[in-house]
Amino acid sequence: LLHFTSSMVLSNMTKGIPLAISASKCLKSFFLSVSFEGDFTVVVLGSSTAAGTGPSHPDSTWVNKYRKTLQNINPNNQVINLAVGGYTTYRIMPDSFATPPNRPTVNFQHNIDEALSYSPDAIIVNLPSNDRQWPMQEQLSNFDTLYNYSLSHGVPMFICTTQPIAPS
Repeated sequence: LLHFTSSMVLSNMTKGIPLAISASKCLKSFFLSVSFEGDFTVVVLGSSTAAGTGPSHPDSTWVNKYRKTLQNINPNNQVINLAVGGYTTYRIMPDSFATPPNRPTVNFQHNIDEALSYSPDAIIVNLPSNDRQWPMQEQLSNFDTLYNYSLSHGVPMFICTTQPIAPS
């Protein structure tokens, strides 16, 4: 499982393209530095934070800031946002996933298979907190499945950390 905390920087090499991801303060600042020639496509899967809930203006969402950053490097770069508020790992699992009883079913229009249909250079998963209602091992198993599925299709996946949640 590829997992990093908000204070870590992750570097990876995909298709000869150096990538560095840094996430901090619940993804309010999220940047992917890309140095390469050619077009680059990233697909985002996630819940409300990635979908854009919270900021008063759409330009302030992390996905839109990230898109603008990549398009400043190359106007043909794409960031495709498939995030939907309230989503959990179960909603973005592969089409073939057998959903356990009493868990949300896969949404075929916003899951990993849909993300892969765009032939992306990378996938970012940003599911900050909605899975907390299930045991941690169940969550990690789902992330492992997603990560390995993406890699089996030749696409690196970057999984962002959770947001801090105040105790109730």
